[in-house]
Amino acid sequence: MTTTPGEDGERKWTWRSIFDAVIGVALLALAFIGIGASDVSGAGSQAYWSALAIAFGAAAFAVDWVHADDEFEFWPAAFAMAAHWIGVLAALQLVYLFIASGRIANADVGLVNGTLLALGAYLSGVHANWRMIVVGVAVALATLSVAWVEQYLWVLFALALLALVATYLVARARSRARDNEV
Repeated sequence: MTTTPGEDGERKWTWRSIFDAVIGVALLALAFIGIGASDVSGAGSQAYWSALAIAFGAAAFAVDWVHADDEFEFWPAAFAMAAHWIGVLAALQLVYLFIASGRIANADVGLVNGTLLALGAYLSGVHANWRMIVVGVAVALATLSVAWVEQYLWVLFALALLALVATYLVARARSRARDNEV
């Protein structure tokens, strides 16, 4: 989340930082809803998780594009991002095949899918835009928390808040480093 100095020396949010915050909050909220809902009832969640993988892919590409430099090549980047998230989508579909064959319990859907989504977001951040790493780590921590904690809603909220704070602090440090270079 980049900020720019205002007239009074106070940092002001740019449209990119607001975009990052909105996308980050939306992705985390959607993932947390999926993990929580699947933990309660895994049946019938396949469409939700499939849509979630597509939404994460679209959001990851949008974040990458918004923060791209002049050398950004739209179609090669779109193809690479689509290939990545199609792989995540395929892995999610395998989970449901394992459930149908009786190899995975229906109650474990949220944990397995949360892990797959976290890995997908993390690796997307490694290969494209670092902001997705923060989302991936937050989803992974939320999934881990759900596995260990019965009353997980407050833990999920705290993890989402920590992920946003971490994103803000990293962006602020980078912005200050750029300002010091100039």
